[in-house]
This record gives sequence, structure tokens and C-alpha cells, in this order.
Amino acid sequence: MKTLKKITAAVTAVSIASALAGCTPSIGSGTKNALTVGGYDIPAGLFIYYTMQGYSEAAGVLQNNNGAAPELKDVRNAKIDEIDSTDWIQNKATEYCIDYAGIQNEFDAIGGELSQEDKDTAAEMADYYFNQDSRLDKNGVSLETMQKMAESTFKEREIFKYYYGFDGDKGCSEDELKEYFVDNFARVKYVSISLKNEAGEKVAPDKERELRNMAEKYAKQINGKSDVLDKMHEMDAVSEEYDEYVAAHTTTAEGAGAVTTTTTTTTAASDETTTTTTTDPYANERLVQKQTTTSAEQAAETDTETEPAEETDDAKNERLFNDFVFNELPLGEAQVYEYSEDTIYIVLRGDLRERMTEDDYWSEDNIESLQSMRYYEEFTDFLDEKSKALTVEKNKSAYRRYSPFKLELESQTQ
Repeated sequence: MKTLKKITAAVTAVSIASALAGCTPSIGSGTKNALTVGGYDIPAGLFIYYTMQGYSEAAGVLQNNNGAAPELKDVRNAKIDEIDSTDWIQNKATEYCIDYAGIQNEFDAIGGELSQEDKDTAAEMADYYFNQDSRLDKNGVSLETMQKMAESTFKEREIFKYYYGFDGDKGCSEDELKEYFVDNFARVKYVSISLKNEAGEKVAPDKERELRNMAEKYAKQINGKSDVLDKMHEMDAVSEEYDEYVAAHTTTAEGAGAVTTTTTTTTAASDETTTTTTTDPYANERLVQKQTTTSAEQAAETDTETEPAEETDDAKNERLFNDFVFNELPLGEAQVYEYSEDTIYIVLRGDLRERMTEDDYWSEDNIESLQSMRYYEEFTDFLDEKSKALTVEKNKSAYRRYSPFKLELESQTQ
């Protein structure tokens, strides 16, 4: 969630298990805690790790601005957003410490308690990531620090479930979440037919007519079945038939010109006289998420000072296909769709509700993912509001002692 997003956003090898409480014995008592947030003491180990993370983010900003990875001295001498890099990095570290304290306070407020399984998983995560970067121990970030931060990600998840789960005051009912799923996702199955020859060039007009007629024939063949389940099976049969056609018309030893298709799995029998084809009607399906904005529009929303990038041909093709699936393609009817100037699809959309079972799309993990997707921004705003209400007292001695460029910041792997 929020903590995980910030950790993964940092340009650092240590991701999910950011540093938290705990510090090496060499840290003096006067700088044992870096700051106090809402009455919660933030240990030096946490502040040090987030300082390391802030440095990685500062380096990332400079790389984006200049097009080349900066050296440590470049970061030390830089200004970011018209702020000296030292202050910018420590400001970032402070923000992350405040967010962490907000999670701890809110978890206590709801009477949260982690399961032993969550604690064990957090311990495994902490041990793994602690051993990935020798800078952690050298800078005073302990294994205990890593474990507490890993536990914080589970605490954040519990806070989210408390407020936005099916029983939460801010969430929705299970039926409402199912409607959200149906509105924003589609299950499709398709066969891709290439209009290019083995040399990667557009085929001759007579060959193109043959392939287009083939696609129409396949769609008619699929739609000739009585129900959607049979149509899904027929999609696999059509895919196999097309693969055989490609193989028969491929002349090079490397098989150049063959296209990537949605093929079923076949297993040769021991006597090599028969094959068995999978009976799984869901094989080769693709779950498609509804697009609401283009990539260029998303960039504009997040950075108003950046000129939106021009939409690539691939992005445009995918966007138009997405629009076709959600706004034009009826359930249970195979149609021919021109994906690009050199690719056509035979595509079929199935009823998503048929797969909304506990062992399929409606598993506990998928439910949590959908809830997070629906309420993530609202939840982060909620946590931000809680965190901003907390009083912050900085330990100036700790800020001086653990100034970014007094730490070992160059990445090392044990």
C-alpha cells in the first residue's frame, strides 16, 4: 500500500523491508532517536535508512533531469527544487518517518494485532533484504529495524482492511465490489493473425485477402457453437488450425514469419500416434483492465510542467483495442478486429461472472487487490491527513550526526 509504494519508488536495491527501529550499539544515547512524531519515538535506524532512500531518490531526480547517473559528489553539490541536496534528502527522510509513525499510531488506535504468520513472513523478508546491502549494517540499520519496517507493511494492510474491507465504514459491500470488477475488467480470448510475410514485410494483396477470409471463416466457425463454453473450446481448435497453417507455409529453417498465437497445450502419447488436448476452457484467456486515460494524459496529470509524450503506435493500438473490448464487443460473440495495419484478431469476450469463484477470480487475494485498487487514493489521503495532524519534534543532534553525506551511500552487495 502506501508504505510499499514509497519503498518501491525509491531507486535502491532494498525495497519492501525498509529500515525501522533499532540501531547499532555505537549510536550514542543523545542521538538514539532522530525525532518524535505524535509521541512516537523514531529510532535513528529508521531515520538513517530513510536518509539512504532519500539519497537514492535525489540521485534519480538528477538522472532524470540530466540524462546520466550522477556521482555522489554531484548529488552532494546539487540543488533539487531550489533546495540544497542535504536538506532535500533529510526532508524526504522526515516525511517517511512521519508516515511510518502515522501507521503505528493508527494501528494502535484500531486495536490492531498481527498474526504470527504475518510476523514470521516479516522476519523472512527482513532477513532477506538485510543481507542484500552491506551499507545497512555499516550505517547502523539493524536487522531488527528491517523487521519492524516489514511488519509495518502488514499493519498498513490491516488498517486498510479495517476501514475499507466489507465490514469497514468506508468500503463497499461484496456485491458492489463484484460490479466494480465487472465494470473494469474483461476476460477475452483471441487468435492473432499476422499480415506480414517471413521477411517481416506486408504480404501481397491476394495473400492478405486469403488471411482476412480465413479470419472471417474462423469467427463464423466459433460462433456456430451453441454456448460460450463451447466457443471457448473452439477458439483453441481455431488457434491450433492456424498454427498448422503457419507451419505449413513457413519455408525457412528458423520458422521465420511464424506469429505468436494463443495455442493450446498438446501432449504426445507414448506410442506417438495420438495427442491429447487440454480441456481447460479458460486456457489462454487474458484478463484485460479497462483504460480510463492514455499514458500521455496520465503523465500530464502527475507532472503539469512536463510536456505530455506523444502516444506511440503500440500504445494507441492497445488503447483502441481496449475501447473495442469494453464498448463494442458483445459477450459470447467472436468478432474479427483489425488490431494494426499488419495484425488482425479473432477475439471472444466471456462472462467474467462465470469465473468469480473462491478458487478463481474471487479468491481472498484478488478481493483485497480489487479493494486496494478501488480505494487506494482515498486510503492514502486518509493516512496523510492522520499523519499531518501529528506533532513533530526533531532531534537536531541526530540530524547533524546522520547527515546524508556522513553515511556510506555507494551501493554495495554482500
